[in-house]
Amino acid sequence: MLRRVRSRRQWPLGGAPLRLATFAAAALALAPSARADLVAKINALRKNDCAAETAGAPVRPDKMLDDLAHELSRGTALPNAIKRVGYPASAASSLHVNGAQSEDAAQRALAVKYCSEIGDTRYTEIGLYRYHDDIWIVLAARRIEPKPLDPTAVAARVLELVNAARAVPRNCGEGHSFAAAGPVKASPTLAEAARLHSVDMAEHRKLGHPGSDGSRPAERVTRVGYEWLGTGENVASGQPTPEAVVAAWLESPGHCLNIMEPRFTEMGVAFALAPEQNPNIYWTQVFAVPR
Repeated sequence: MLRRVRSRRQWPLGGAPLRLATFAAAALALAPSARADLVAKINALRKNDCAAETAGAPVRPDKMLDDLAHELSRGTALPNAIKRVGYPASAASSLHVNGAQSEDAAQRALAVKYCSEIGDTRYTEIGLYRYHDDIWIVLAARRIEPKPLDPTAVAARVLELVNAARAVPRNCGEGHSFAAAGPVKASPTLAEAARLHSVDMAEHRKLGHPGSDGSRPAERVTRVGYEWLGTGENVASGQPTPEAVVAAWLESPGHCLNIMEPRFTEMGVAFALAPEQNPNIYWTQVFAVPR
């Protein structure tokens, strides 16, 4: 994930025959113990023979991945099988062992052919499908979707973090030491200026202070009807939480200057999402002192 910050200030299945279905049911009745045994053997490989510098945690069985492994047995490519089953994969590998007469034999074959995949610490879940002496295995990790950000809660949290930062002396870089500053208060008008610029950056996939129409930060503050004596703007992209974006701004001298500027008394902040893009979120923070 790209994470960037910038600052600116300005003053002024189906259909199987019954015979086969009966056989499958019988096989499934025997499967749990053999399945558990093979999973245990794969986890032993992750802990020992196939372990990376740091051994991977044990993988746990998952029914969706069993279905995915079954799709692989039909000749379906891994990406298509993931789509068919609907497993939310962030990473996945498929393994195939042929001719293994026992779980011990399967373990030996896997160690020879697939040790790097088995030892991959990203994987947390496993799926298996067996037909005679063919075994299809899927190792995967689920994609964890972040909780949706609530704009109101985010703005309140950023304000809280900013005022906590201003409440103590801070060094914003060589030659820029600040005493503690008074808190800033939320300004709906400045928040609107921040929102409009965040949307503009997200729509054009471009981080920066100039708007797509060539506007500058102070111009945008004026456009929303705010009369100012001084104003400043911080922008960023890629940070997923209020805590992450404020930390990034504080670590950057120019952004830190805006946050600690004692003359600023009001602030507005907003973010805009850019789904399926990298970065997928753009932030704008606007400070000002009213006229």
